[in-house]
Amino acid sequence: MKIVVIEDNPEITEIMDYILKDDGYEVISSEDGSITNKFVDIKPDLVLMDELLPGKRGSELCRSIKDNDAIKHIPVILVSTMPNLEQLAEKSGADGFLEKPFNISSLSALIKDFAEKLRK
Repeated sequence: MKIVVIEDNPEITEIMDYILKDDGYEVISSEDGSITNKFVDIKPDLVLMDELLPGKRGSELCRSIKDNDAIKHIPVILVSTMPNLEQLAEKSGADGFLEKPFNISSLSALIKDFAEKLRK
């Protein structure tokens, strides 16, 4: 399973990268949303996206993904410290959310849940 992590904080990117690779996933990291322009070629199975990114917010990028017929099938999980993250995720069309700070088991469980859904 290929996961794209869009996160501008290098420490968080490093932690997520380590956890996900340790769980056996292929990980592609980006510090801004420009990578979404390459999703047709990258073909990610899942996207973990921070809300507070340089340029467009994660929720705006998520809405753009969900409005694009070629890539709208890709599940997007918003990851943030923002209050009301659940409502923000719902409004943007995100498939899920993960509040920061998160623990390793929460991240792993969320990813495994999405991996199982993709297999069905």
